[in-house]
Amino acid sequence: MIWRNDNFGAAVIGIALVALWPRLTYLDEVKQSPFLEVPTAASWPYVEAARGEGKSAVASPLYPLFLRGFVAVGLAPRYVQVLLGVASCALLALIGRAIWGPATGLIAALCATLYGPAIYFTGSLLPPVLAVFLVLSLLAALLWADQQSDGNAFLGVGILLALCLLAAPQVVLFAPAVLWWLWAGGKQRVGWACALGTVCALALWYFGGVATSAGGSPDLLVRGGEHLPALDMYHARGDSAVLAVLLWKWGLAFPFGLVLPLALLGVGLALAARERGALLALLFVATSAVGTALYGAHAETRMVLVPVLLLFAVGGVGQLAQLSWARRGVAVAGLVLVAALINASTPTMDRAAQASQHRYLGRAYAELGMTATAIAAYEQAVAEGSPAKDVYWALAALYDASGKPERALGISRAFVAHWPADERGQRALGDRYMAAGRPQQARTIYQQLVASGGQEALLGRLGDAQLTSGALDEAVQSYERLLTLSPDSSRVRYQLARAYAAAGRMEDAERTYRQLLDSPVYGVQARIEAAALLRHNGQLAAAGPLLSQALALAPDHREGLLLLGAVLLEQERPSEALTHWLRLAELEPHNWRVQGHLSRAYSQLGQDAEAQDAEARYQRARQRAQLQERVEAEQKALMKKILGENL
Repeated sequence: MIWRNDNFGAAVIGIALVALWPRLTYLDEVKQSPFLEVPTAASWPYVEAARGEGKSAVASPLYPLFLRGFVAVGLAPRYVQVLLGVASCALLALIGRAIWGPATGLIAALCATLYGPAIYFTGSLLPPVLAVFLVLSLLAALLWADQQSDGNAFLGVGILLALCLLAAPQVVLFAPAVLWWLWAGGKQRVGWACALGTVCALALWYFGGVATSAGGSPDLLVRGGEHLPALDMYHARGDSAVLAVLLWKWGLAFPFGLVLPLALLGVGLALAARERGALLALLFVATSAVGTALYGAHAETRMVLVPVLLLFAVGGVGQLAQLSWARRGVAVAGLVLVAALINASTPTMDRAAQASQHRYLGRAYAELGMTATAIAAYEQAVAEGSPAKDVYWALAALYDASGKPERALGISRAFVAHWPADERGQRALGDRYMAAGRPQQARTIYQQLVASGGQEALLGRLGDAQLTSGALDEAVQSYERLLTLSPDSSRVRYQLARAYAAAGRMEDAERTYRQLLDSPVYGVQARIEAAALLRHNGQLAAAGPLLSQALALAPDHREGLLLLGAVLLEQERPSEALTHWLRLAELEPHNWRVQGHLSRAYSQLGQDAEAQDAEARYQRARQRAQLQERVEAEQKALMKKILGENL
């Protein structure tokens, strides 16, 4: 019986205590990781499902319930996973004792306590730790129930099997294998009790909307290195001394690259022995390996196989020592060959995995408001050759938010270089050229996009770039074309009026401005710019009412106050002009140009003392402004010389 022997029990308790140390130490080492506050892309669906917000099926339907249950009672899921990991080590010792003896069970359990990937998953919100615990519970329950005369024990085993399939759907093929194992062992009647749980589990798995792929590849099942769809497990070595020792790949991918060859040796020797307990373990490995390969093999999904593989590895080494020298030599040669094949495709650094790791680190730091750190992570992802477009989008947006438009522009250029056919990326590049004051480059991009067809919405951007770069006739054509598509757009009409004015088509500009007088958005500005045109043409009598209307709508409009004062002064109404300019001086006390206007008004009124004071203030402020401009220009030139144009 697997539960007897006090010395063995004491050893199991000791191993459980040993298993606590690396897991708790690891959680303490990574307590500053952003992933502890911001779930990773892989764990986010489980967190959403646990909150009742998930809109898509998750691979392990039981895991969100696990998260929700322990959070509800105030327990941190990661520390619960520590306890499950410890319990799994104890269960492995019991299973190993039942199949190969106490020594094999204890050694395999000790190896499991220090198995690096298992420790890594303890700190993640992913289902491997729960799945491993349930699978080992199922195997232990099967071995125990197989020794009972009461078939009712298998009803509970069937329910446990259902939980296993809900936690780890990749072991679904093990369900019929269990029934065959019972039938072949002469336990046909108890098999029906177990089948009840099995059928229930299959129905839940099939009809429950469980995803059938987790983003892996079948060849990853037997690859020595640990691969995850979104993150790089080896990156965690830099934050944890525990993983730095227990998880590495330098020619040999430790630990899986060593465990798998030894386990295959143990499988071969177990096939020759044909013991009932070993047969159950073999059925589990075979069916779960096929299920994992079909389901999407990678480090997370194959984790359920690892504890049983550890049993086979330890058992294989023990039996290897009992072989003759000749057979032992053949077995060792086979081990070396298999190990070479398994570890051959394991690079020292997986650039794709590193890029993905930094991508999600950048996203997590950005959500935590750590902009500089997020930028560094995204830059590292770009340096590693990240194929993800969102890395470039997010990095450019962070540079924009940080007040570094040239950096954002450089990232947009890199995006277009990688994905030249992406129209969204080209549009963003054009927008950043405009924001950087380089309309000529933006104009070229917008023209290409509009010429490609289906981009009429970009005519506004194209017109803006043409207007800013001085291509006035082209700007008029773009705005007129866009106005036929959007005749009710006040913005397009306003920009068209500005283009008319810049092109010297004053009558068209005035007419278009007057069409905007009733616009709640552009009505004030249209009046002011129309008045500026009328003043330019000497039509002061027509300009004044428009400006008065504009100031009635926006009494403190700076441009309106300045322009109306100028019109009134030209109409020889200096006292009225002075009223508006004094108000402007109150609104903009540091605008030294206003003092020049005040000096002119005072002069026409014959107030020479006031005129001289205003002129003196004007000259002093102008000199200070000119000096400041020279200093800033020299500083900017010096910084460019030292740090380069792209800084």
